[in-house]
Amino acid sequence: MPDIKQKIVQTIKNSQPALLATITPQGKPWVRYVTLRDKEDFPLAFCTDLRSRKVRDIQANPEVHITCGNLKPPDDSVYLQIEGQASVSQDPEIKASYWNEEWLRYFKGKDDPNYVIVEVAPYRIEYYGSGSFKPEIWKNK
Repeated sequence: MPDIKQKIVQTIKNSQPALLATITPQGKPWVRYVTLRDKEDFPLAFCTDLRSRKVRDIQANPEVHITCGNLKPPDDSVYLQIEGQASVSQDPEIKASYWNEEWLRYFKGKDDPNYVIVEVAPYRIEYYGSGSFKPEIWKNK
């Protein structure tokens, strides 16, 4: 049986919609959809616009929460609850490594100054397997 980290990576290995929660300057949670990029390990990442509310929230408070998986409710497939610290990257190499031509509808290209990558370094992930109400826990030591 795969270890917990292998199961988590398997769950997030394909680009997929996820829910990202940040904390507003007023101390309130705010949730929105993001698309996690196909990646084989951590950090998790998604692109966004530098001028977005989520970037302002992350710059003020990097604590975030992501929920993903279970893309075919009401089945009881796997899903993840992820706690982590987010950072906004404008590094040209990181931006280029994530660039997708489909994003030309939002940005002028990988060098667009408003195109940024948000990386989330998870420190706790709850893995809920099929038919389970009790999660397996992964923690970054």
